[in-house]
Amino acid sequence: DEAQGVRPAPPATARALSPSAPCLGSGRTEGWDDVAPQLEEFHQQMRDAVNEPHEGKRRNEATWPITRIHYERSRYIYELYYKKKAISRELYDWLLQEKYGDAALIAKWKKPGYEYLCSLSAIDKRNSNFGTTSMCRVPLHLRKPGACLPSVTTGCISCASQEAGRLGGPIWWDSPRPADLVGWAKAGCPTADKAGKKRKEAPEGEDAELTAALRRGPNAREAEAAELEALSAALKGGAAPAAAEADDAEGQSGAEEDDDAEITGDEKEEETPGGGIEPAPAGRRERAGPYA
Repeated sequence: DEAQGVRPAPPATARALSPSAPCLGSGRTEGWDDVAPQLEEFHQQMRDAVNEPHEGKRRNEATWPITRIHYERSRYIYELYYKKKAISRELYDWLLQEKYGDAALIAKWKKPGYEYLCSLSAIDKRNSNFGTTSMCRVPLHLRKPGACLPSVTTGCISCASQEAGRLGGPIWWDSPRPADLVGWAKAGCPTADKAGKKRKEAPEGEDAELTAALRRGPNAREAEAAELEALSAALKGGAAPAAAEADDAEGQSGAEEDDDAEITGDEKEEETPGGGIEPAPAGRRERAGPYA
């Protein structure tokens, strides 16, 4: 067939994945045979997840396995090219073009803070009732102690960079994990290979209230803004000096009034036009002692 100019048929695995597998020069894909078995396995896992019975599950829980397989398949291609340097740029571009990997999700992984983002839906604020990102984007050490439930839309418990990085990826609803995730995160996410990373101490008391108020952003209500200004002034020590200055000013003004009203008794009496002597006004008479 090759002598007659007929291109040989691609392998069975390649035909199952895509009838238009990329061919470079010699009629065979460079590096395709190495990635085809794993992509075929992802393809089968996705098919099983779609066909899995949904009885006894909530509506969103049925899509959790699909979200996870989608993440793992895109992560496989991402690490082959960027981490292991095992595939060519041509094959990488073609895999994204043929939707074997999510190009938009991979683009997010290149940005700081999104290295292990589980899904684009986790950062889509239009999907939430309060216009916020998914709960899995909140680091575990900032959450309240207790059970950490997975995100309703993705099934991810946490895909924050430090926590997911210590476990090799997002913490899914069925991932092996410590019993107390919040305590584990506050301890610095220790593992068998790495010790816990020290974290800055969380603010307490008035500092915590100020930090929480600052995080509310510019859309805070006027009353909250006034409380924030008062709290900020108190923390900076601006209120106490102002009050002390006011007390000093009152004390000085009171002392000046006392000095004006005090009579020593040495004042001369005023003469009247007729030659008589008129006693000093009542307001300028000598004050009686406190025990008079």
